[in-house]
Amino acid sequence: LRKAMGVWYTPREIVKYQVARVDHVLREELKLNDGLADPNVVVLDPCCGTGAYLVEVLHCIASTLRAKSRDGLVAADLKRAAMHRVFGFEIMPAPFVVAHLQLASLLQNQGAALSTRKAERVGVYLTNALTGWEPPTGPKQEVLEWAELEEERDAAQQVKRDKKILVVLGNPPRSEER
Repeated sequence: LRKAMGVWYTPREIVKYQVARVDHVLREELKLNDGLADPNVVVLDPCCGTGAYLVEVLHCIASTLRAKSRDGLVAADLKRAAMHRVFGFEIMPAPFVVAHLQLASLLQNQGAALSTRKAERVGVYLTNALTGWEPPTGPKQEVLEWAELEEERDAAQQVKRDKKILVVLGNPPRSEER
């Protein structure tokens, strides 16, 4: 199943390097002084797995925000980034849940816990990143018998349709064949 679904987990050191490199390119080549922390930078990991890249992006954003600000809004800005401009898509339920747990834990540890009362959530969606932009019709529609799955699909479609993604970041393509 792992091979069939293309499941590969990237070592943390490589994730950290790639995120730092993207942040550097945003700052130096695109002249965005805050790099990934710039409020106009929208990030997508199209196959986010357990969320390693998303976690590292949020660590990078938190570091930048803390370095340039001494006010109490850093936690709120980090939470806003996690909810509205750092996105992940995952097709398998187990890694999707783990990604949510990791991101919620990171936000809580940073002083920006999600509110269940307000139904806050991070921007990780259970979806196929490669599907089209229109909702399914016909036989595929029958699979969406649960309102929660339909809401999940609709939220992911909104990201696909409406967000202007600047950075696509994630596990590089890999093959065991040599």
